[in-house]
Amino acid sequence: MEEVDSIILHFLRQLNIDISDEIKSICELPVETITEATSKCLITINPSLKVPTKLPSGISHRIEVAAQIASICKDLGYKNDVGYQTFLYYNEAELRQVFMFLIERLPSEGKHTTVKKEPTNKKSLLMQNISSKIAEELNSIWIPPCCGQPYIKTAGDFKDPKDFNLHTVNTIGLTDEEIIQKLQKIKDVKTSSSLQSTTDGEKVMVNDDQPTAVEDVKIEINKSLKELKETAIILRQKLDTLESERNVMEVEYSQAQKSCERAEADLMNVQNILNNIGITEFESGENILDKVQGSINLLHRKSEELTSRNLSLKVDIDKLKNSLSLTESERTKCKKILINLKENAKSMKEEYEKKEEMRDQLKSNYDKMKGGNKRSIYTKRIMEIISNVDKQNLEIQKILEDTRQLQKEINTLEGQLDRCFSIADETLFKDAKKDDQAKKAYKLLALLHSECNTIVSLVNDTGTLARDIVDLEDNIKAETAKRTEDTLKRVQVDLAQMLKESNHV
Repeated sequence: MEEVDSIILHFLRQLNIDISDEIKSICELPVETITEATSKCLITINPSLKVPTKLPSGISHRIEVAAQIASICKDLGYKNDVGYQTFLYYNEAELRQVFMFLIERLPSEGKHTTVKKEPTNKKSLLMQNISSKIAEELNSIWIPPCCGQPYIKTAGDFKDPKDFNLHTVNTIGLTDEEIIQKLQKIKDVKTSSSLQSTTDGEKVMVNDDQPTAVEDVKIEINKSLKELKETAIILRQKLDTLESERNVMEVEYSQAQKSCERAEADLMNVQNILNNIGITEFESGENILDKVQGSINLLHRKSEELTSRNLSLKVDIDKLKNSLSLTESERTKCKKILINLKENAKSMKEEYEKKEEMRDQLKSNYDKMKGGNKRSIYTKRIMEIISNVDKQNLEIQKILEDTRQLQKEINTLEGQLDRCFSIADETLFKDAKKDDQAKKAYKLLALLHSECNTIVSLVNDTGTLARDIVDLEDNIKAETAKRTEDTLKRVQVDLAQMLKESNHV
């Protein structure tokens, strides 16, 4: 039964049921996990079912949920007795049968019904929204921007400066004097128009030629304004070019300053080097060269002294090496020790490689065993169990045949004994009429026969009693497996809770 329980627990863990690895039997499962497991099994068998996966707190509601699960199991074709007590006050054997029935009805590998789950994580929701948005954009018709009408802000004949295109302006080469003259003309026109309007106000209303003159003035003013706008744009362009040139000149000036600073720094470095050599005052070139030559000679002398000291130190080092050198015998001993150590290292390395291979093999086997808790392996185990059961049945049949043969032999021996007793009884009865000793023998034979019959009956009674004892032990085991005491305690607790609930109501 341990194998069956392990198979059932494995399938329940595959259904994402929280069962700890320490649980090895079904009887160790609590009521909540049992109801959750049965409900999830039913949902995987038929996803359209709506079965509560958790037990409520109230006992009446618990009984309703358990009864609902039991009725669904009956509808699926479970033939044995099943009710709310099967799940709430469960029996190990009945519960095992229910789970075996449900596991047999589970869909096979690769045929699980795919249920569309709603995303619960923010990331999954965001990804879903992005995919839906992309799908909408792909389904919509794309209109290129060149096909749309551009929006240009205008006020009469004047365009917005933001939308004004400098390339459309006809560049007119006007000097500053020409611009001043045009401005003066506009001013004269304005003054003349104002004087005419003040002096000849009444004539303007009467004469028909006056409006034409005013219109001509307006046209000239508009033309001059347009020319001024064009010149202003040209001047703005010139100003921009001048500003860009000024920026370039500033950059060049800053670069020149940096190069001057670098040259000054280099000059300071040269002065420091000369000061270190001993040249503080800048005299004529010959004096500087003499001083440099003298410093070089000093350096040569110092280097010669250092080389002589180095040679003397090397000689001392060689002497020390010769004094500390090992003899040939010691060297040979060291070589032998090194060879032995190398051989030991090689042997250790080989052993290490072998152990590494063994470890890799064991690891691969462990990974296979770890990842091999699949239905195929459990089906193999089930087939092995079935083959073992078949073998046991064959052995039982052999034992039954042997017992039958023994019974036949016993019956034949009993018949022989009865016949022998009847023959002996007849012979002794005939002799008992004539001889007293024969009478005593006849009485002893009758007493022996009765005692043997009592012994045989006692042996038969002991056999029947032994069988009854075995049957009673089996019944006791079955009753203990049912855990009637625990179920009675649970029933008492549930009754007390129901009484409390009824009193509250």
